[in-house]
Amino acid sequence: MAAMSDQSFAGPKGTSPRFGGTLTVVIPHFNQKQFLPRAVASVLNGETRDVEIIVVDDGSTDDSEPILAALEKHDPRVSIIRSRDNQGAPTALNAGLAAARGRYISFLGADDFVMPTLYGPLLRELESNQSAALACSEIAILGTDDAIRGIRPMTAPAFRTTYLEPDAVVRISKNTDNWICNTSTVYRTAMIRTAGGYDPSLGSFCDGFLSRVLAFEHGFIFVPGVRAAWRVAADTLSASTVLDQLEIARLVALARERLATSIVSRRAPGYPDQFARRLRFSAARMQFVWNGRSTDPTAAAMIAGGTDNDRKVLSTIHRSLGFGAAGRMLALAWLFARLRPIAPLSLMIHAVRNRLLLARSRRSIQSWLRKLEIARNQVLDGVASSEALGTGVRTGSAR
Repeated sequence: MAAMSDQSFAGPKGTSPRFGGTLTVVIPHFNQKQFLPRAVASVLNGETRDVEIIVVDDGSTDDSEPILAALEKHDPRVSIIRSRDNQGAPTALNAGLAAARGRYISFLGADDFVMPTLYGPLLRELESNQSAALACSEIAILGTDDAIRGIRPMTAPAFRTTYLEPDAVVRISKNTDNWICNTSTVYRTAMIRTAGGYDPSLGSFCDGFLSRVLAFEHGFIFVPGVRAAWRVAADTLSASTVLDQLEIARLVALARERLATSIVSRRAPGYPDQFARRLRFSAARMQFVWNGRSTDPTAAAMIAGGTDNDRKVLSTIHRSLGFGAAGRMLALAWLFARLRPIAPLSLMIHAVRNRLLLARSRRSIQSWLRKLEIARNQVLDGVASSEALGTGVRTGSAR
């Protein structure tokens, strides 16, 4: 696994005099200057005050520097690591991890945001249970228009706050998966460093691999509730990966190999193959989500595993029904039956539960989003005014 730091990243300037060493939030950033102030404001305005934010700019080419400088001046808890060249999200994550001073660490996408109640409950649970490597919660999925589209994980590992020890992780992995969303997770910094940090060769799955290794070895704490938001768009790393047939095939094979040679396989020998099936189903599903009616049945079949039966069935559905709502549902039903990604009963129970949870959470998410938009616009307006006057970057308070 690659080293956690990289010499081409220029370290953060100064340190926060108010930081007591509790939590570091790392925000990798590449060409997301319109969203970055919102992400930073969501951390600064949350209930957890003892926090440092490290923004790792990975060679942005969208003239982000005025925004970066404004955020750095705005609050002493914010520091910037700059790279001249774009080296990819895993390397940026490792640069932030190497510079982190907090006992705990969390990673936030530059176009995502956290709710004010995310970090407090997770930190308290980690303080209470020293065995767990991480604590995580649930996230809302936002479209490019900031409309709320759903909740992740699709199948929560528990219905109440629970520490899942390694044996419990092995048990639940037989029926559900993908419980740990990086956006809404807090890790023990020492444990994530001992595990080696993020593996750049795994691309968009580097965080999924690391969280599984930690969970199967040390267990994890799940705290129910929607406490963050994840923006999905076709130009993000995760989306572009699943839409690339060759890249997703490479990633599935490599991730399965790495899991098979890790503690995950020693604790759950059948899990690497099970995971590969689940990842193939998820990638095929995303073909239908992003491409809709124009989904190529051959491409979807190849991503799902490449069997001739898959190609024939999906092509038949495409010819007879097309890939409108009914055709997509039938195609996904076929792939679900063949790949068996998760237990059907578990999926149905959680679908109802998630719908109710989303209904309860929608108003608070939308209210918080409006407040963050105000904070973001203050930063952008301040930068525009400073540039117009030629007096340097100054910003108003984001509070």
